[in-house]
Amino acid sequence: MGRSLSCAAHLGLMAAASPLWMRDRWASQTRFPVDASEPWGRLERIADGIWALVSTPLKDRTTLCNGGIVAGRAGVAVIESLATDAGSSWLSAQAQRLAGRPATHVVLTHFHSDHTGGLRAAAAGRDVQVFATGVTRDLAAERNRGAALDVLESVVLLDSDRPSEIDLGGRSLRVVPRGGHTDSDVTFEIPEESLVFSGDLVWNGMFPNYVDAQPSRLSREVRVLRATGATTYVPGHGPLADASALDAYIGLLDHVEEAARDAIQRGMTAAEAGAAYRLPSGLESWTLFSPGYFAQAIGAWMQELSV
Repeated sequence: MGRSLSCAAHLGLMAAASPLWMRDRWASQTRFPVDASEPWGRLERIADGIWALVSTPLKDRTTLCNGGIVAGRAGVAVIESLATDAGSSWLSAQAQRLAGRPATHVVLTHFHSDHTGGLRAAAAGRDVQVFATGVTRDLAAERNRGAALDVLESVVLLDSDRPSEIDLGGRSLRVVPRGGHTDSDVTFEIPEESLVFSGDLVWNGMFPNYVDAQPSRLSREVRVLRATGATTYVPGHGPLADASALDAYIGLLDHVEEAARDAIQRGMTAAEAGAAYRLPSGLESWTLFSPGYFAQAIGAWMQELSV
């Protein structure tokens, strides 16, 4: 897989390859009350004024990635501008309906186009501001085909070196710069609700995309997220995760590393190791679009370990 491909390209192929029973099973794993449901996803109400978007891209690719809505007294934040203008417009309309007023903030976890493709529609509202780190802004402009360059030029820059806060009035988003899935990752955290919007640092029920990954850093950052003790993680893709789901994901990351180390010892190529790889016990139902996804992940580890 070329490094220019984002999660969206992989998920499109994965949707075509996934059997119907798997799509339905994956799409039905709710944890909280559902306040909106469409073929492309659902909004689960995690707490008063907080909703998580769980996208169901194996059925419909309008939104593709997960995201959310967080409302305070003075502002309403939409997390992610999603993959398409249609998906982004829908999420903004849901923010208006559920929070009772339009979005004032659009915040981005990283630059991949399935999280930023609907940026122009997200920024279309009067008085809405887009927030991202400079790294996210620059990589989105450089790497994403058809990027909304005019919107990116006017983003409000988040600190990419240390944690900061976005005050929504009586509720804040804690912004934590991280990395591992890409160079541009941040998480949005609400400690009083024991909640983390993790972007693509965390996947649940879906094998992660390593196209821009730094594998050892990814593994470290996910362990740091686990150490926060949060009870709910909104992954970049897949159903909402709890601590046990995050433990299973950490086990998967370790399993991929072990496969890469074994491949190096045996003198195998990444393609050979990927073809031989099998998901660990208990995660056999996790989706992916082809065995080539395994080779990409193992290859990323092999490249790092060989330096």
